[in-house]
Amino acid sequence: MTPRENLLQTLRCENPQWIPTSAYLFPNENPTSGVPEKLKDVFNSSSGSLAHDILKLGEYWGAEDFKLPVPSPATFVSDTCSIKTEEIGKNKFISTMSTPKGELRQITEKPEGHPSLVTERYVKTIDDAIKLIEYFSSLRIEITPDNVRKIKDLQKLLGDRGILFFRTFGTPLGMCYRVYSDIVNLVYMIADAPVIMGDLFACMEEKYFQFYEFVLREVPEIDAFFGMDDTSTTLISPDMFNTFNVELLNKRADLCHAHGKIYMHHSCGLIHDLLPVYRKTRMDGVDAFTVPPIGNVGYIEGRKLLGPRYSMNSSLTSGMHSMDKDAIKIHLANRFKEAGTAGNVALGVGGAHLTFSEMEFIFTEAQKFKPVKQL
Repeated sequence: MTPRENLLQTLRCENPQWIPTSAYLFPNENPTSGVPEKLKDVFNSSSGSLAHDILKLGEYWGAEDFKLPVPSPATFVSDTCSIKTEEIGKNKFISTMSTPKGELRQITEKPEGHPSLVTERYVKTIDDAIKLIEYFSSLRIEITPDNVRKIKDLQKLLGDRGILFFRTFGTPLGMCYRVYSDIVNLVYMIADAPVIMGDLFACMEEKYFQFYEFVLREVPEIDAFFGMDDTSTTLISPDMFNTFNVELLNKRADLCHAHGKIYMHHSCGLIHDLLPVYRKTRMDGVDAFTVPPIGNVGYIEGRKLLGPRYSMNSSLTSGMHSMDKDAIKIHLANRFKEAGTAGNVALGVGGAHLTFSEMEFIFTEAQKFKPVKQL
């Protein structure tokens, strides 16, 4: 079985031969100290390609399993609406979304040395929601030829060593609390104007579904689609997920399966009480399955709550409480034992909280657990 076949069987909850462990990098935050000269460009993101950076890092470590993110092969465009951004003060920016029904605005602050922070989001009132409907109604899809070429080249470069995945639009509920609104205003609007918010969610999902259809048809090189929701009960309730997301996730999963592809739902938070609801869907698994102490459910309990049909894509380093080498070895032994018992867990090694030497030690030690027979 090749690493690619093993990864696909893991994510499809079939019968893989080992627990795949991949190197990964974040788009914007990674270790900065102790990086060898050969990898300086990788950790400075100067290549402009996260997938190539991950591939170079993995090859440096002698990795066998690769999960590589691809750039978006298409984009939404509008003939009647526009978004422009301008600086309104030191490290402060305003983005204005113009629609035939009025303007929406977002304020972003970008302190030096810190991640950007959105301090005011586009949709704060029901009138704003109506304007956002106008924006989404105007959208059409255009292919991004340069990115499609990059994806095809990446597939050839990767070969049988792993899979390509696409981080793309989450559910309308998730995209609203991640991008367009904040959770407090969103909850009030759902309660006060359920019909309008239902229209907004329906309009958004119509466009998102068209986008999935387009990419599945035009770019068959992509193996897995990750719907980016950051789902967590710190933001929404299980009932909210059940009401707004289960049916549409089934449609998305069915669409991906019809093309022979995988659909994962991105959930990097507290998901214990959401897993029984996830079990109602036909998605293939949970991305960023976050275990304690950062998350609130481990692999073994998660398997009981999810049942046998859902894979888990998870960070091997999340919640590591000590960088002492003996503590790392104990952490890895426990994590691999749990993953082997639960079955169909794919692991990754990376994180901005690590130095390069720590990241390398963890990855090297993790290889000693291969192959781990899954029970």
